Amino acid sequence: MTRASQRTEQDELRERMRAVGMSHDEIAVEFARRYKLRPRAAHRHARGWTQTQAVNRINAHAARAGLDPDGAAPMTAPKLSELENWPLPSNRRRPTPQLLALLAEVYDTSIHGLIDLDDREHFNPADLLLIDKTSKTARPRPVELSGQTRQQSDRTDAGAMAETAAARGTRLLVELCTSPVGRLSGETTGPMTWETVPTTEAVDMITRDDLSLDRREAARAMADVIVGAALLEGAERWLNAIEPPAGQRHTAGVGDEEIEQIELAARTFRAWDNQFGGGLRRKAVVGQLAEIADELRDFSHPQNLTRRLHGVMADLAETAATMSWDSGQGGIAQRYYLIALRSAKAADDPAFCANILAGMARQQFYLGRTTEGLELVRLAQDVAGPRATPAVRAMLFTREAWAYAQQGRLFAFRRATGRAQDAFRDVDPAVEPHWISYFDQAELAGVTGGRLLDIAHQAPEYADEAATWLSQAVRARGVGSVRSTALDQLGHAEIRLVQGEFDEAARLGHAAVTTVEQTRSSRVRVKLGQFYQHAETRTSARPIAELCGRIKPMLRAEQTAARI
Repeated sequence: MTRASQRTEQDELRERMRAVGMSHDEIAVEFARRYKLRPRAAHRHARGWTQTQAVNRINAHAARAGLDPDGAAPMTAPKLSELENWPLPSNRRRPTPQLLALLAEVYDTSIHGLIDLDDREHFNPADLLLIDKTSKTARPRPVELSGQTRQQSDRTDAGAMAETAAARGTRLLVELCTSPVGRLSGETTGPMTWETVPTTEAVDMITRDDLSLDRREAARAMADVIVGAALLEGAERWLNAIEPPAGQRHTAGVGDEEIEQIELAARTFRAWDNQFGGGLRRKAVVGQLAEIADELRDFSHPQNLTRRLHGVMADLAETAATMSWDSGQGGIAQRYYLIALRSAKAADDPAFCANILAGMARQQFYLGRTTEGLELVRLAQDVAGPRATPAVRAMLFTREAWAYAQQGRLFAFRRATGRAQDAFRDVDPAVEPHWISYFDQAELAGVTGGRLLDIAHQAPEYADEAATWLSQAVRARGVGSVRSTALDQLGHAEIRLVQGEFDEAARLGHAAVTTVEQTRSSRVRVKLGQFYQHAETRTSARPIAELCGRIKPMLRAEQTAARI
């Protein structure tokens, strides 16, 4: 059987097994049996990843975990091949317990699932002692905090974690968890403790801490990103929670005219974020959010105005969330997402609830938490129901497709992408809510092309299609979408690298870097770093070497600024 035909067979088998609810662990066992794969290779194939794609994920995870924040000792495809095939005589690279822990996190399995009898017979006693100290059923999961709240420390989407794995030593292997950080107690910043208090008090808690600390202190104090069942159950509880009754309030609150001005201000803040990103006006948004919470807490209003105030509070909180995330403050962003979710529920706006859940899902996808992201997307689809407009439905289908692309489920990806395109044909901008205006033809093309780019690293036959979509996205972007344009341009340049078109990749790359220089978006800087990793392996081509020479000082300056 040729390599191409075997890959096709594996794709079909994987899709069949996933369709009947089998886990990646079960798929790995079957692949090991059927294709005579070593355990570590079987888990990679179970997810449909090539060695290059797995290497990219391993290096990204190592950077996030603080194991190799500067990329000084990255994983490479040859190294991974030796690790997968050890202890065969020609493979001298032994998988250490620390490397096994890293692989277990990336493949979402236990360390014991990555080794077999051959490995055990060749490990030295010290390695076996560490490995045997881990539970055979334990998976790499964050430690449980505050009872049932599970959290994963993450300061930025691509930066070092607040407490590095190196400082934790062998505790990373034995416990496979992170620790709470920061000087603020969980009682003030833990969002799952807000359920029993009015939304206005929750807003007061988070905005007071956010505004009173500088950025570095706030990032340390609220760096924990909730993941796993705690996140999913918490989001559903918030959606179904009944707002506690308000206390004694004054009767003379704002009127229609003032609320219209507040709503206009909220739309302006959102437009600023959509244009540049990076949280340039984040503190202003947080301050306005605190003012709205005070208004709702201190004054009574007619029911229709109360609903509108909750709606604008949801709008501001969601904008604060995206600005915080785009500034590399993932934990703070998640808290604002949850406030936005609860406020949108109080405003009786299920479609906006779905948009907020989609933002939370995107955050999980960037963290490599595909399962949680997909569950949040499905929750969003259920919540929106018949009140979802065509643009909202199309956006949710693209988020669903994102999950399938990360899982290597190509047939499911095609299905969800097709549904997104079908839904988008019915979009009428005149009747769509203002907050979904970002999801236009350019956005649809950009997210579709971006996911095809991810797939093309594993299956190069998708490269031409990815290039077509990304080229279309770049052409369709308006001058007011700097962040999105930069992301699309970097993706377009990257796909040309995959295709081996180095002159064109360099031309597009230089144009992308020029756009990158116009935004402070953390997401854009992360994407630039990922592009650089792909490009630096092709510096034998002079145009690519010159492009890398332009990018490297930018990344170095960013790392220096992050340490200050």
